Amino acid sequence: MKNQSTCLPGLLLAGACLLSSCSNSNPVTPGTSNAKHEFLRSSLSRETQPSVPTANLETLVAGNHEFATDIYAQLKTDDANFMFSPLSIRMAFALLQGGARGATEAEIGATMHYSLSGDDLHSAFNALDLALTARNVPKDAEHDPVELSVANSFWGQNDFLWKQEYLDLIAENYGAGIETLDFQNAPESARTVINDWVETRTRERIKNLLPEGSIDPSTVAVLVNALYFKAPWALQFNPQATVDASFNLLNDSLVQTAFMNQTESFNYSEGAGYQALELPFHTNTLSMVFVLPDAGTFKQFENNLSTHQLDQIIKGLENSHGTVSIPKFKFEAGFGLKNALTTLGMTTTFDTPDLSGMVDNQRLYIEDVFHKTFIAINEEGAEAAASTAIIVGVTSTPSESFSFTADRPFVFLIRDRITGAILFFGRLTNPIL
Repeated sequence: MKNQSTCLPGLLLAGACLLSSCSNSNPVTPGTSNAKHEFLRSSLSRETQPSVPTANLETLVAGNHEFATDIYAQLKTDDANFMFSPLSIRMAFALLQGGARGATEAEIGATMHYSLSGDDLHSAFNALDLALTARNVPKDAEHDPVELSVANSFWGQNDFLWKQEYLDLIAENYGAGIETLDFQNAPESARTVINDWVETRTRERIKNLLPEGSIDPSTVAVLVNALYFKAPWALQFNPQATVDASFNLLNDSLVQTAFMNQTESFNYSEGAGYQALELPFHTNTLSMVFVLPDAGTFKQFENNLSTHQLDQIIKGLENSHGTVSIPKFKFEAGFGLKNALTTLGMTTTFDTPDLSGMVDNQRLYIEDVFHKTFIAINEEGAEAAASTAIIVGVTSTPSESFSFTADRPFVFLIRDRITGAILFFGRLTNPIL
């Protein structure tokens, strides 16, 4: 139970951020029923053709890689499977950044590796979001659709006076407004509404993002980003070639699981201590990269993984012909990110933040950050609810030049091949959990 006398309020970032207030100036009177629900939105429309220098978009994406490896290092606390979306986390905090000022703005920017500020930051996020939206492709006679959905929402307390300039910013750059709820008098009802929104936006893959008790009467806002991805492989695996085989766990024991098998041309590379494979999705604009450390070296590889190494692995991928054997798997993961982000430098942000760009005369606090993900891959493709090279087919059957058998723990990521943005990043240590 939260101790109201110590005022542990916050902004809930969910894929969400919880904002609470210690102030008594909230216009809603405690103990009264207020069922009013409104959508507060700027009169300004979203900018659908933002003028963003290429260098700014590249800077934003480079920061996405930096943050991905930073937060990965904080989350690998045990041997479990996990996955997170650096894009979802950074975009949710970008909504918060729009209302942050002074040291809080600088601290969030440094931890998130934004390297851009003000209009440059928000217009770059807008451009990236619109670029990713363009990756959606409808179903045709031969392929299921490519679905990539990024959705932002801001849920605020009824009758709270949010600044017009903040409403303008989130409308122009994120297509968002503020949905009002009565956190003060009906916190559990408000939590259900938000969880239902997330569940709908992630095709029912992310359920109960906000756990019971995460919303209380001191909550004044919840900022949410939802990311959903589902796509068929460009070259699907034949289910008849799927066979059971052994997967080596980190404790050196073996489990039997189904492995998908294929011999084809894919982007592939190998270096000191690893092999890497890229499997493109239909249309070749999005892909999944598997990084397989040498047997017995996963922990060492993971501990030493840096942004530079990850970028070099991706840059080193080249078209080659070989055999691929990858386990089918499905799992979900959930995190409270407050401790990890505090360790990375976001200290005063969770204590005494300056969010005066959102609202006047209120002491707002960031209480916690919740993040939940889901992933499943099979012979047809991948589904996840967090690059300009085109793979060229060969006209004759070449000799096999590589063999990639993912029969031990590996790191994986799903990325946009055109902008280079990492959408999801994680590891598989046990395919049957």
